[in-house]
Amino acid sequence: MELSSPLIVASGPASHDVRQIRIAEEKGFGAVVLKTVCSAKYDEMRYWPRPRYKLLDWDKQIAGRSKQFTLYSYEQGYSGRLEDYWKFVEICKKKTKIPIIGSAFAGVPEDWVDLASHIEQSGADAVELDISSPHRPGSLEFETTFVAAIKAVVGAVKIPVLAKLALGPDVLSQCLIAQDCGAAAVTLCNRLRGIDIDIESHRPILHGYYGGVGGPWAKYYNFGYVAEAAGKLKIQISATGGVMTSEDVIKYVLLGASTVQILSVIMVNGWDSASTINSGILSYLNRKNLKSLDEIRGNAVDHLTSPEEIVRWSGESKKGPRNEWD
Repeated sequence: MELSSPLIVASGPASHDVRQIRIAEEKGFGAVVLKTVCSAKYDEMRYWPRPRYKLLDWDKQIAGRSKQFTLYSYEQGYSGRLEDYWKFVEICKKKTKIPIIGSAFAGVPEDWVDLASHIEQSGADAVELDISSPHRPGSLEFETTFVAAIKAVVGAVKIPVLAKLALGPDVLSQCLIAQDCGAAAVTLCNRLRGIDIDIESHRPILHGYYGGVGGPWAKYYNFGYVAEAAGKLKIQISATGGVMTSEDVIKYVLLGASTVQILSVIMVNGWDSASTINSGILSYLNRKNLKSLDEIRGNAVDHLTSPEEIVRWSGESKKGPRNEWD
């Protein structure tokens, strides 16, 4: 897919209806990942509690810098029927020109294939398999459920398949498996599962259960995973997590990402965030005399120092450590 910008709206509340997709196009996004559709087996995921979002750790005192926060939420799949989702994809393709990426979640390979096939038939340009949602039910395992799902979907559709992975120690190995299964790209990484407590009532906040947590702090974890994966993968990486500024996007690209998905910054600062970020990227390209981000993609990975080459200093003098008291 050819994108006018590396920015992609991540799957979530900012990509749930056609009006939002038209706004995304107007504001300069390169593509949109639609809200995730769930198979009929997980019908309860179409219904959300209210309220479902809360900003935690909002710091208004950091002048001149991106505010720090954690976005705590519990919102699962697309709220309409399956038939509504197929129509949603069709209308998005008719009313907008930017690439539309469907998003799916299921439990068994047959259901994954059914969802992905309908997304393809409805006109989507690609499909992202949300195998890492912090809200996913049950004990679905990567090595069994999701590997089979990626293989089955890749074998059933002609459009590109992205696998959205979770933060964790197995990210690199899962990236390589997704690549071997035929995925066109991996999305790194989904939000974490967490919880917050009201110390007065002694109860979990909002809906009373675990929620998804994300925010600016998450980018530092994801920077590491993107860099590690970029050094090993042949397929593309769509980075996501913690982006607030054009500098964050540029860092992801320097670490090897082809595209960058954003959501929290839209919810906190509004749709104009995209225009601000895109302008910042263009200013950077002009200042560095670059024609495109392709010229710098992965450059930071090439400059990583191996542990064996790190210059170390023990802090001791040539005479050795001082063991006596002053």
